[in-house]
Amino acid sequence: MCTSFISHLNNGLYFARTMDFPSTSPWRPVYLPKEYPYRPILEPKRQRTQHAILGGGRQIDTQTYLLADGVNDCGLVCAELYFPYEAKYALQTDSNKWNLSPQDFILWVLANFKTVAEVRMHLKEINLVSSTWYHTDKIYPYHWLLLDKSGATAILEPKSTALTLTELPLGVLTNTPNMTKQLIKLRQFLNLPPDSNLATLQMALRQFKDPLPTGTIPTDRFAIAAILKSQLTATATTSDLFRILDQVIIPPTDAFHLKNHDYTHYQTVLNPSTQTYTFHDIATDTWQHLDLNRLKYHTSQHFFR
Repeated sequence: MCTSFISHLNNGLYFARTMDFPSTSPWRPVYLPKEYPYRPILEPKRQRTQHAILGGGRQIDTQTYLLADGVNDCGLVCAELYFPYEAKYALQTDSNKWNLSPQDFILWVLANFKTVAEVRMHLKEINLVSSTWYHTDKIYPYHWLLLDKSGATAILEPKSTALTLTELPLGVLTNTPNMTKQLIKLRQFLNLPPDSNLATLQMALRQFKDPLPTGTIPTDRFAIAAILKSQLTATATTSDLFRILDQVIIPPTDAFHLKNHDYTHYQTVLNPSTQTYTFHDIATDTWQHLDLNRLKYHTSQHFFR
């Protein structure tokens, strides 16, 4: 599940997301200092982060963290969202490349790079492998959103083992279907011709006055986020971004959701320029406001509770 979007407000650039994916332990803000040791599950040696990192994640053991999103001290952002039925990974490792499980990708990006352009340049060095990860016994299908403080954006949809970064046309990402199909569905919802260009689509979003979709499927959440972010005023604040996230929450309202934990666990808004991170735990209604520039002077990791 999950919904994410990027917004340019008067006071800066922001990334916002919901985390709707189940976990065996709570999602919490995580801080990893520069030079923090980590080991991709398929690599024989530990690596060290070249940048300090702040994001949302889970503690796996005393030294291992799973990141779902985050920003590093250069303002590079990476977030993973569920991409079932479409994600394709390599079946074998490649001795000439870095071999990463899907869960290792975010940490590899944030630990090593400063910009989206750098990630694009080095993506050919990566082999995303269909592999389990530490304590998990499943192989998770993800796609990833990238953003840096210059405003450059991209998505990685691993629809084949040949990895490429593609455009994020409206600054919105949810789940399957892929971006091309999402835009087709959105044009249909807005009653636009299938060949209408991006400028026409953006104008239709800004002018939309009809009721919003009421479902929680990915195409509904994509449309809701695209419409509401397009209609933000010049005086919008981060509180308005959280109000948009409130509109795409998946509530734990039935037995299926309760059994599978497949509902919204947290919301977050981060600023890549200031590396500030606001984390809202839905279950406890707890808010945490964190600043990577203050934390990066600490030499040990933190798992905020």
